[in-house]
Amino acid sequence: MEVISFTVNGKMAHFRKYYSNSTSLSYLIPPVTTIKGIIAGLLGFERDSYYELFSNDKCKVGISVEKPIKKITQTMNMLMVKKLDDLNGSANYRTQNNMEYIIPKDVRNETISYKIVFYHNDDKIMEELESCVCTKCNHYYSKGISLALGAAQCLGWISDGKSFVVTETSSEGEPIDLYSAIGIDKIKKIELNNIKYLSIMKEETITEFDKNRYITTDSKKDIFVNITEYPITVRLKAGTKYYKLEDKKMVFLE
Repeated sequence: MEVISFTVNGKMAHFRKYYSNSTSLSYLIPPVTTIKGIIAGLLGFERDSYYELFSNDKCKVGISVEKPIKKITQTMNMLMVKKLDDLNGSANYRTQNNMEYIIPKDVRNETISYKIVFYHNDDKIMEELESCVCTKCNHYYSKGISLALGAAQCLGWISDGKSFVVTETSSEGEPIDLYSAIGIDKIKKIELNNIKYLSIMKEETITEFDKNRYITTDSKKDIFVNITEYPITVRLKAGTKYYKLEDKKMVFLE
């Protein structure tokens, strides 16, 4: 299987939880649908036009945390904007809203970095994405959007784009060091040999929408993610597929 990996970087991120309304809560890592949206944007697809093309039976996404992260809460002063003049802050109606942001644990010296691994069964899409992110320069190309880590104000960039051929392996219950986020339904047991390096959080991810932008059946998945750069040692359920990318093992979120 040929996959493309790249790193999404930034100083701050906000991936709004789908059920968050009055308070803007954030996922710790970008949901699979967010990654699909970023890739579709890089390839120049119009908003809401790509959901069937990027369905779970056609593409796969793996996500891992490359550097330690944490959450902070900031109070935002929201304006009610009905016309262009309201953008100057003179409108009477405004509200304060708490927003969660993801930032590096060492905010002064580090950045947020998520390693993304992507596979699609359409060779043309893989070739176009490779031309966008697998460059020899310190930049990426886009046929559509500029990269943001969730919210528009959380600007980011892409680095370390590479194309790999990976081998699929079926678990037989042996202990495996996984660097990627893992679906809880795939885990038989978590080994705690290196517990001092772990900070495991339970998250929920959304993996796909239907053509009308509704969450599909079984699309919501509970996952474990280590918010440090270290792996989680697990025993996967028999038959679960995992992959080796260079010297690191990972699974797709599906």
